[in-house]
Amino acid sequence: MERERLMKKEERFRTAVRAARVLYVLAGAAVAVCGALRQNSYSLINALCTFLLVPALWAARRLLRWEGGWQIELFVYAFACLGWTLGGAAECYETIPHFDKLVHMLSGVFVSMLALALFRMLERERPIAAQGKATACLFVLFASMAVAGMFELCEYALAPLVGRDLQHVLDTGVSDTMGDLFVCLVGTLASVALLIRSFRGKHDFLTDAANAFALQNGARMA
Repeated sequence: MERERLMKKEERFRTAVRAARVLYVLAGAAVAVCGALRQNSYSLINALCTFLLVPALWAARRLLRWEGGWQIELFVYAFACLGWTLGGAAECYETIPHFDKLVHMLSGVFVSMLALALFRMLERERPIAAQGKATACLFVLFASMAVAGMFELCEYALAPLVGRDLQHVLDTGVSDTMGDLFVCLVGTLASVALLIRSFRGKHDFLTDAANAFALQNGARMA
């Protein structure tokens, strides 16, 4: 019954993903045009690079032989549009107050979803009930925060290459970086709370997306 519910929900997202893919490309194209008109090479190049996500997801499906995962793919496009197209290419991080913190908090939720799907895939022969619920929660928590730390390292490494103080070290010291990590932790803890709630039979977008993907790729039901 639970598997049937997840598969029906997954199928409803198939059409939505096609629309999201088109909207994602159109958003990137619009930002690229604006960057060209403003003669802003940073915005233009960044916007053009966002197009690479579409073939990257296609290649990942082919190479790793992933099936389904339409809910997760929709969330990938939504988060990439928010954080990359709007935040980076359209420079909303610089022009909209607290936009950066919002995206970092949502990254905690988004990466937690991917981490749960990965956990289910790595332990596909055993349902979570057999693996230990605490193990699943800790895996999601540590994986999400590890990605947050790696992202900050990437910002630090990219700053001299793009000629921008991406972490605002000059005007905030380490405050911006620490703030990003803290809000990501908030999003991650909220996701762990949803995971714990799902152990009691409750449904939510995060665990449904991760479980549907895992079930379509060999994981067993609890």
